[in-house]
Amino acid sequence: MIQMILSMNPIGQLIIGIIVLILLFTVVALLRIKARYLGLIYDMTEHENRKNAVFKSEINNAIVDDFKSAQSLKIQEINTPAVIDKNISQFLNKTLMAERFVQRSSGLMIILGLVGTFFGLTLSISELVSLLSNTNETIVGDVNMITGGLLSSINGMSVAFVTSLFGITASIIVNLMTILVGVHETRENYISVAEEYLDNNLGLKVQDLAHTDENGKTPLENAFEALGEQLAKSLDDVAQQMSYRLTVASSNMKDTADTIERSLGQFDNSIKTFSDNTRDFSEFNHHLKTNIQRMSVAFEDLTEGLKDTKK
Repeated sequence: MIQMILSMNPIGQLIIGIIVLILLFTVVALLRIKARYLGLIYDMTEHENRKNAVFKSEINNAIVDDFKSAQSLKIQEINTPAVIDKNISQFLNKTLMAERFVQRSSGLMIILGLVGTFFGLTLSISELVSLLSNTNETIVGDVNMITGGLLSSINGMSVAFVTSLFGITASIIVNLMTILVGVHETRENYISVAEEYLDNNLGLKVQDLAHTDENGKTPLENAFEALGEQLAKSLDDVAQQMSYRLTVASSNMKDTADTIERSLGQFDNSIKTFSDNTRDFSEFNHHLKTNIQRMSVAFEDLTEGLKDTKK
């Protein structure tokens, strides 16, 4: 392959050299962009830096300053993504340019390969046309001339295929590197980390607790008043429910007491009736005993009378 490249047309060699340079620059740019975003993420997520709101990188400090400036203007809804995008465009313009170049490099290398292909085909066809136009009946037998012309034509074909091969291969390598390195995903991760810090950390430290509304009250005071009103309403509802339930329970207890009293009266009447019945039964028993005694005396008299009659 190297011998073929060294023996081909200088323009083809130039195209291959440009493709190789673009490939090397793209790989280096990918790694540097990745490292740049990772450094910013680490700077933003470092505990002491987040606590003090002071960072090593200039862009992170600028983002924090713009966010604080927006808060000092008492802006209720701060457009955090816009603040981050503005500083990225201002401080990372070279990084963004390199990222755009990386995104376009794959297509650029393919285009250069196609340019080499068309140049090689053009060179090959021109050599064939020149060979055919210079070949006539007097020099048909000159085999060396024909062979030399065919070799020049094949050399042009080699330029066409080798440049296309380099362009496509370099494009494949760049696409694989882009997928593995994930520069776009890393930038989105940095934006997410910065937005999370501004909204959930820095925003809470300098929150609008001192801002007052048209009534001269802060949001904290309004929140406590709303909480007090909610508690008072809840306690009132509980008191009403308890009063209603106690009233219902008292009414049920009164009804139960009345029922018990009536039951006791009925039980007392049953006892009295049972006592009267017992007393009547005792008198009946006494009369029955007397009658039996009388019958016993009558039977004795009858027995003695019968004895006297037999005598």
